[in-house]
Formats: sequence, C-alpha cells, structure tokens
Amino acid sequence: MTPAPNVNDGSHAIRVALIDDEPLIRAGLRTILENDPRIRVVLEHGDGLGIVPAVRKAQCDVVLMDVRMPGRSGLDAIADLRAAGVPARLVVLTTFADTEYLRRAVEVSVDGYVTKASAPEDLVNAVHTVQAGGAALSPVVARWLLENAAGPMTRQADAHELVSRLTPRQHEVLLGIARGEDNARIASSLYLSEATVKGYVSEVLQRLGVERRVQAAVLAHQAGLL
Repeated sequence: MTPAPNVNDGSHAIRVALIDDEPLIRAGLRTILENDPRIRVVLEHGDGLGIVPAVRKAQCDVVLMDVRMPGRSGLDAIADLRAAGVPARLVVLTTFADTEYLRRAVEVSVDGYVTKASAPEDLVNAVHTVQAGGAALSPVVARWLLENAAGPMTRQADAHELVSRLTPRQHEVLLGIARGEDNARIASSLYLSEATVKGYVSEVLQRLGVERRVQAAVLAHQAGLL
C-alpha cells in the first residue's frame, strides 16, 4: 500500500481511494482528481487484497476500483466491501466495458462504472455524483444498459411489472435515477427538497427490490423508460 500525499487539506473534501495495480495510472488519476480542491486522494492500493481494513482506516467516501488486478479482482474486492458493510461509494474504473464485467458489477451493487477513456472532467464529476447519491455511468456503459434489455437482473416483462408498482412521483424519481442524476438535480427538476427526494429514492429502491441506484437504473432501462 502506498500512502497518498495530502495535497488538499480541506476538512470537507471528498476522501477518495484509488485501487489500481499500475502506479503510473494511479499518479495520473490522483493529479486529475486533486486538481479539484473538493477532492482528496487519501488511499492508494495496488491489488484487491486487504481492501476492507485499508478503506476503513482511511475513512474513504468514494473508492475507485480497477477490475483486473493481481491477488483478487476489483469486483471481488467490491463484494468484500459490501459484505463488510463499508459505507463508501464504490465505483468501477477500468479500461474494459466488457459484458461480463458489467453484469458482475451490477450483481455486486456498484455505485458507478466509469471507463478510463473518460474525459478528466467526467471522472471528477463521477466522484461528485456518487458522493451526492447519484449513479455514475460512462456513455458506453449507459449504451450497454439500453442494448441489454434481457439484462443481468431480471426479464424485461418482470422489469415492467416492478416499475408499474411505483406511484407517479416515484416513477419520476426513477427516471432521474436512470439518467444518473443526483438528489439535488432530481429535486431541482421536480421542485422538491433534497430531503424529500432522498425519501422517494429509498421508497423506489425498496419497491423495486434493489439496494443501489445503478440496479434501479438497470431496471428502468430494461423496462424501456428511456
């Protein structure tokens, strides 16, 4: 494990972990992220082993996780974090937008899936989006969701049935989730308070039987809402 330099010392900055086996990639990502004074990289780690205690010790808000790493894959490491109840937002950051990786990412309840081909500002925005409660998806990942109506979670007919259980307002909130919007943006578009939207999001996840916004977004796409 490599201690991350504390470039920013703002007490309210988003605390980010970079988990990637390539030191040069971590250095580049750190430079991109810490150009934003609201973000601090507080942890760097080079493989999928020992992630749970490391993330807990660093008190990370957001974890950016590569997929292919020695020792233990990033998706298995995310599953470990979920099983341990670590509250950090978990984002896959990888070169690969492979169908099997995407299916597995949904299964382990990621908060976002961003490719390394993304523009620097998109990576920064992804960190802010997931920290604010949104779902961060690269365009290539969003296209995959649209093109895989049979999807990893359920059949399209079942997705329609689940979505039909929502009230009109919950349906509107689900549309915002499917577009990757955070609570503040949904609140603005629906003229609601963020607290009210947060309540609606919880209701939507419960009615759909999912734990994370990305899973809800998958169901919305499967049901043909977008």
